[in-house]
Amino acid sequence: MISPESIEQLKLRIDIVDIVSTYISVKKSGSAYVCICPFHDDRNPSMSINPHKGFYHCFSCGAGGDAIKFVMEYEKLTYPEAIEKIANLCNFSLTYTASKEPKKEDKRILEQLNLLYRENLKRAHEARRYLFSRSLTGELIERFELGWAGSSAQSLTLLQKNDITLEEALAVGAVKQNEEGFYASFINRITFPIRDFSGMLVGFGGRTLGNNPAKYVNSPDSEIFNKSRILYAYDKAKKSALALGELVICEGYMDCIAFHASGVTNAVAVLGTALTESHIPLLKKGDLKVILCFDADKAGQGAAVKSARLLAQNAIDGRVTFVPSGKDPAELFAAQRGDVLKDVVSGGVEFGEFVVRSIIENAAPKTPLEVEKTLGEVKEFCSFLSEIVANSYERLVGELLGLKAGSFVLTGGENSNLRANLRVRAFAKSWQSGEHSAKNIKDHAEFVIFKNMLENRQILEFVKQDCGEEVFKHKDFYRAVTGSQNINNPCIRVLNSDFKDVKPFDSPKKVAEALLPLKIAYLNESRAEVAHSLMSDEKKRVQILKINKMLAELEEQKMKF
Repeated sequence: MISPESIEQLKLRIDIVDIVSTYISVKKSGSAYVCICPFHDDRNPSMSINPHKGFYHCFSCGAGGDAIKFVMEYEKLTYPEAIEKIANLCNFSLTYTASKEPKKEDKRILEQLNLLYRENLKRAHEARRYLFSRSLTGELIERFELGWAGSSAQSLTLLQKNDITLEEALAVGAVKQNEEGFYASFINRITFPIRDFSGMLVGFGGRTLGNNPAKYVNSPDSEIFNKSRILYAYDKAKKSALALGELVICEGYMDCIAFHASGVTNAVAVLGTALTESHIPLLKKGDLKVILCFDADKAGQGAAVKSARLLAQNAIDGRVTFVPSGKDPAELFAAQRGDVLKDVVSGGVEFGEFVVRSIIENAAPKTPLEVEKTLGEVKEFCSFLSEIVANSYERLVGELLGLKAGSFVLTGGENSNLRANLRVRAFAKSWQSGEHSAKNIKDHAEFVIFKNMLENRQILEFVKQDCGEEVFKHKDFYRAVTGSQNINNPCIRVLNSDFKDVKPFDSPKKVAEALLPLKIAYLNESRAEVAHSLMSDEKKRVQILKINKMLAELEEQKMKF
């Protein structure tokens, strides 16, 4: 059987969004993800996945649990079988006790193709000449497992010899299908293996040496590959990135290899032109600063603005930098100027400042009305930032737009109060209209508690002593009701106007019952943060055991209600 210690180690590595998206398509929704529930006849996305807490829940049929439960239910597996399935997805080696159970066959289709491609490259003279012309050495070729995909027939023959069906190969993106039949996904291209955060091979990138208009292609989306959630070479860069506290993100495979060859071993590459919302959970795992180093051409600068805006609005710190002289990192390295790349990533412009400068430079306002319009665009960007961060750009905006200090604000004051009112009133309206989601059901539970705290001093004191501020997401409301309760405070006004029909709790038991799911959610989130932290494995184990014990006590308490 599988050792309990091995299972606990696996749980620390599980990313529930990665696991669920292996089976069904998921979509970002606020800080969570949503998808069609596979456990009932679902027409609209009713399942929510919380990556921080590691749980999924369907608000239609009630299905819910962690990643292991999902795999068990979806594939109709036993607990040990689900553990082995997830271990395979995470490229994790389980340990067993003496009575080891037989493992299901794992054909490792992409790994077999990768071996073929790597062997092919040894005889692909044109491809090797190209790589050597870009200053790639044999050591770099081996380190990044570069290969050569020859003819389609060669790849299909390999699959046949290893008893791999075309349907199995199609499921992992090794082959494609059209009206004429099956054919290999990569034909006559240099191949770049793409591994996920845990090191599992999930796809390939391919570069043509001919006149194909698609110079670079990626594996098709499959049950294991989604280019919008993966960063090339993250498995190689994460150790160095965690040690340095910074992750360099560039545009392509060759750029990424050039950075590593130049000593910038914390570099990764996007598999498109810019970052997406789906990359955010991966970037937040190590609380890393991000350095964007895209090409200095028009497309690269556009991608830099889009990515910097996305990162800034998701409270990820970092800066944007470009390679001088209009070169890309791979070209600079090929010209034996790799030493410059270290200097490039040591500089740059902070994300928010970069976006603000880009907005104003692109608008180039000349008249007062144009200035006003441009200021509005800057304010719109700043409205997604914290008040402290947003207001830090006031001096810069004033200088660039020729505005006097104190003549405008980017956020805060009346604008902040207005946004607070609009945000929560929009929530109240959506709740009253029946538009319940994973996010606002939890929100509603908090507002019910806040309203009761506002109306009943005993309930307020009970909540303060029982759990305090930490379990609540809407901390501004908690502080408002536990503070002076000023009727002009936007939080107090909203509670009084939009939640006036909230039913009061009639006993301390009802209060405790309402707080319970919030406390459980908080502990699950804390456990996820510990699992993704940089503390030692032993400290993680101790902390998680403590949290698990508290969760068990809460679950036992839940059964009594």
